[in-house]
Amino acid sequence: MLVGLRIKNLAIAEDVQVEFSKGLNVITGETGAGKSLIIDALSFLLGSKADSDLIRTGESSARVEGVFELDSDGDAIETLRDAGIESDGQLVIARELRREGRGLVRVNGSAVVQAQLVAIGQHLVDVHGQGDYMSLLRPAEHLAFLDRFAGSQQMRSTLAELVVEIRRVREEIEGLHLGERER
Repeated sequence: MLVGLRIKNLAIAEDVQVEFSKGLNVITGETGAGKSLIIDALSFLLGSKADSDLIRTGESSARVEGVFELDSDGDAIETLRDAGIESDGQLVIARELRREGRGLVRVNGSAVVQAQLVAIGQHLVDVHGQGDYMSLLRPAEHLAFLDRFAGSQQMRSTLAELVVEIRRVREEIEGLHLGERER
């Protein structure tokens, strides 16, 4: 869950902080109110590419930081573990865009590459606009939706461990049969 977002020197935003509550958050407002800026900042934070033209006029860099609370059994935790990033249930992502040179990306203080950021980001937030369905259209996500709805993530994890163990035992049995034939 996204808890907070800080946008600094991005487009017309000098220093903006947005807090989010648990559940569905809807951003509404009149044209020019800054809705798109928040969405662009969030997309940038989660791995989308950005051009240095987005940096506020007169500044050398722009920065977006996001704070997330994670489910202890969610896919984001597993992705973080795979990337070697520690998390105590809270995740802080900071991304900087520089006018000159490469930007920086840090996840819980660890530097990551954009591909890792994208992999982590796809488990954190779904942004829906008119006609957008993002994760709803990714078949790989459908089973995870069903497991979350049913509250069966722990059972799924246990089953995966058992399948690995069954495969190991089958290979061991096959090895014993092969050894018997060779003797």
